[in-house]
Amino acid sequence: MGKRVMLALAAALLFGGAIAAVFFFDLRLPASAADRERAGALFDQAQSALETGDQNAALQALNESTRLDGQNHALRTRATLLVGRGDYDGALRDLDKLIRSGGGLSANYSLRCWLRARKGALDGARDDCDRALEIDPALASAYGNRGLVGLKQGYHGDAWNDFNTALRVGGSDEWVAWRLFGRGVAAWSQGRVPQGRQDIELALQSNPGVAAEFAQFGVGVEIVREFDDAAYAVATEPRSLARLRQYLAVYPQGAHAAQAQTHIDEIHAWIAEEEGAGRLMLPGFSLAQTRGSGPASDSYGAIAISRSTWRIAFATDYATGEEAERAAAGVCHNGSVRDCEAYAFRNVCAAVSISPRDRVRGLAWAHEQDDAVRTALAGCRERGGRSCVAVASQCTPSSQQAGAAASAASP
Repeated sequence: MGKRVMLALAAALLFGGAIAAVFFFDLRLPASAADRERAGALFDQAQSALETGDQNAALQALNESTRLDGQNHALRTRATLLVGRGDYDGALRDLDKLIRSGGGLSANYSLRCWLRARKGALDGARDDCDRALEIDPALASAYGNRGLVGLKQGYHGDAWNDFNTALRVGGSDEWVAWRLFGRGVAAWSQGRVPQGRQDIELALQSNPGVAAEFAQFGVGVEIVREFDDAAYAVATEPRSLARLRQYLAVYPQGAHAAQAQTHIDEIHAWIAEEEGAGRLMLPGFSLAQTRGSGPASDSYGAIAISRSTWRIAFATDYATGEEAERAAAGVCHNGSVRDCEAYAFRNVCAAVSISPRDRVRGLAWAHEQDDAVRTALAGCRERGGRSCVAVASQCTPSSQQAGAAASAASP
């Protein structure tokens, strides 16, 4: 009787140990042929869903596919999808399974290097990047990711070399700004400030979001804040639409973004106020406008002015200067007014200023509306105008002016 009890206990322990091994080490029985076929069909379904942009459907299909048969291509696809959705822990688990099951491709080690760096597992991250480069010595992503690890570890010289190599072997791909920013931070941290500044500025101009990407790793935050402060000072001393918009383009989430947007709103309010007051000083003033269907990125406009009355007309968004001039003159001529002269401009803002007392006018065009208005006022005064006022301004393409209003509504 005692022997039977002992045998039963031994069998239970062996069975329980097998379950524990399966649970702790994810050792699964081979998938059946039916499961493999179904898993393959689900993977194809996930690929189709990704092509249409339906990530939820793709993830659902991948979850079921990997449950039936954890094939490496499905795990890699799901890991990439999880990274894009911000589930870095889930992506890391998939890559661990993938590499453990023999999917040790260089790109997989490189991605796991990046994921481990996010978690602060820097030694393991460096090991992964080193392994990726052993497999593929020309893998730009591995050099860039190891450069990031170097910045986190304080190995700035090694980091600079890695980012520099990534730039050399990576060519003109989508990660140029990322590598430039990393190399700039590495140079700055070594005391090579001019070189670092140049790289960081180029990176921010190419991709303003790159600073936020590095900030997730706690890298470059103080440097970018210094850049942010300097750029805002330039944009506001004196303030102008061109410099303020450039600041917001480079630092859309910058420390001074709200103040910059306030300045832009105030400049547009100043233009509207100046032109409104100016028109009241011109008895019988009238303004006409017309818009064509020219290219949104490259178009002509024209301003037409009557020689004998206070009538002005603008045409914007035309394919050629001749079309814009004909359109502006056409809407300017109205009833008894037949003496309008039209002047074309291209991809800029135009403004007109008039001195009613002297019947002197100033015309100007510039890349931003406020510069055009100020230049038109200055031109009117230079021609002897003693009571010059701003009366009208327009930009072509008109999306430039509409974009200004839109940006004012949502910083």
